[in-house]
Amino acid sequence: MIELYDLVGANDLRPSPFCWRTKAVLTYKNIPYTTVPVRFTDKDKIAFSGQSRVPVVKDNGTVVYDSWTIAQHYEEKQPDPHIFPGLGLKEACRFFNLYVDNVVHPAIFPVVVFAIFQKIDPVDREYFRSSREKRLGLTLEQVAAQRAEYRPQLQAVLSQLDATIAGQDYVFGLFTYADICLFGTFKWVTAVSEEPLFDAVPALRAWWERMQEQLRM
Repeated sequence: MIELYDLVGANDLRPSPFCWRTKAVLTYKNIPYTTVPVRFTDKDKIAFSGQSRVPVVKDNGTVVYDSWTIAQHYEEKQPDPHIFPGLGLKEACRFFNLYVDNVVHPAIFPVVVFAIFQKIDPVDREYFRSSREKRLGLTLEQVAAQRAEYRPQLQAVLSQLDATIAGQDYVFGLFTYADICLFGTFKWVTAVSEEPLFDAVPALRAWWERMQEQLRM
């Protein structure tokens, strides 16, 4: 059985978009796995991987980390069903993966960061506060108080995604890792917050409902 080292919060909350990507890849390919919960401060649990971030998979002695690298690994190991189904789509998915990480996540993060803080294991809160306040340059309470100021940027990014998906079922027209990548992001957000992501983006909302039905996660 594959072991997936998966970020965990209080009450078994799973607050990592990157781990959700890996779970979606394994689910889509019908590959059985079990999760090993890892708190923010449980770095020792994944020291065997030679780095300090989840997701990490341990598969019959093979260790793979980083959601993009894990996706490539399982596409090579078990191609059917494909997540990079055509010529050039792997490169397009890589570009979209970077877009989500570098554009979508920064727009979402300040809107939901305080909600994450409230839902993680209490033993992780000092680490989370220190590391995230350093990244943001503000206290978590200050960021929470300014959520209304961050929402227009988030809405602009969601509108761009809505325009991209409008008129087709998936990001590139057919199902690819790009959809898994974005699905992981929204699984993260909906797990940690009540933010109404889809109210003004009907195509994106229909895509989200389609993805939940397809992956049943």
